[in-house]
Amino acid sequence: MTKNGARLTALDGLRGLAAVVVLLHHAFYTNPEFPGAPGGGHAPVGSPMWWISYTPLKLATAGMESVIVFFVLSGLVVTLPVVRRRGFDWVAYFPRRVVRLMVPVVASVILAAAWVAAIPQVSTQANGTWLSNSSTPNFSWEYIVKAVDLLGGDGQINNPLWSLRWELAFSLLLPVFAIAALAVRRWWIGGLALACALTWLGARAGSAELEYLPAFFVGAVIAVRLDLVRNAADRINRRWFRHPLWALLTVGSALLLIAPWLVGPGVGQILELDPVLKGLVPIAAAGLVVAALGWTPLRALFESRPLQFLGAISFSLYLVHVPIIIFSTYLFAGQAWYVPLLFAIPLAVLVAVGFRWLIEKRSHGWSKAVGAWASDRYRTWFGREDGEEEGRRQSAPASEERVVG
Repeated sequence: MTKNGARLTALDGLRGLAAVVVLLHHAFYTNPEFPGAPGGGHAPVGSPMWWISYTPLKLATAGMESVIVFFVLSGLVVTLPVVRRRGFDWVAYFPRRVVRLMVPVVASVILAAAWVAAIPQVSTQANGTWLSNSSTPNFSWEYIVKAVDLLGGDGQINNPLWSLRWELAFSLLLPVFAIAALAVRRWWIGGLALACALTWLGARAGSAELEYLPAFFVGAVIAVRLDLVRNAADRINRRWFRHPLWALLTVGSALLLIAPWLVGPGVGQILELDPVLKGLVPIAAAGLVVAALGWTPLRALFESRPLQFLGAISFSLYLVHVPIIIFSTYLFAGQAWYVPLLFAIPLAVLVAVGFRWLIEKRSHGWSKAVGAWASDRYRTWFGREDGEEEGRRQSAPASEERVVG
């Protein structure tokens, strides 16, 4: 792999594929028989929903697991410039990162409010279903305020914002994650094992902080040991068994990612098994990231134009798709459950393209301007040491702009 990190573009494709999986996940949620968790839902054994949920076909709708892939990717690409560049400009980083995340979030909330207000959302499904819980029959402006408040609010009108809470938390705690990843540089296996243990503990105890934040740490560890990953990949790619080995890593990681589902509906009756398997999900996501970087055919797939396109709109698609799915479900009320999706999915992609052009791309420029302004003010007020100019020019490489939401 090249030293300039150009091959990280494969991760754009991985992110794009993960975004499509999340889209399909929420689309299938409109069917009350679709299980929201292993052992949930009302999918009879052998029914289409059972096959989609409890076999390897689950990979197409593994939405929660794909979010963990997002977290690992963010941990990698946001940490990478910190550990690679001397004199990293922390003064520019924090306002830049907050603007980069919050401008699209605020815009998506306003757009979501428009979809919610466009049609009455009174669900005919039973209480407790995803559609019933995600509908907003008594919409008011307060929902906008609560949705914009990522750290303590309520994303009722745009529920994917729950994951942006952890993206923002990680971004604000990046110095801690970077120092911790550097601290386990030589003992990276132990660091990954600790991340799995914390994820298991979070799943077992119902602590969202412990269940989700370790995935960012896994990505940070990959960033610190990226040279090791590259060197190992180069050595493997010179051996005759490279394709079987990479295929084993890819397939094994993909199956481990959905392992709780492969156990079947009975997983909910085995109290310790579900959190143990969830504890391994960040490692499974890391395996997919390494395979995307190292296996030439897989990397070529992720660098293909369709997946690069999906990667480019992935953050926008993630932010806008759920309100559109819910709107479409009510717009086509009374039709078969899949009919609204034939309208919602293409519309979500089209809106994501427009959202990226109108909001997301502009947020890039605004975030850079804010970061440069903050850095300039700091140098003006407090001065700086000589030799730091190069490190303070930027706070993120091009790969972060491509991959990170």
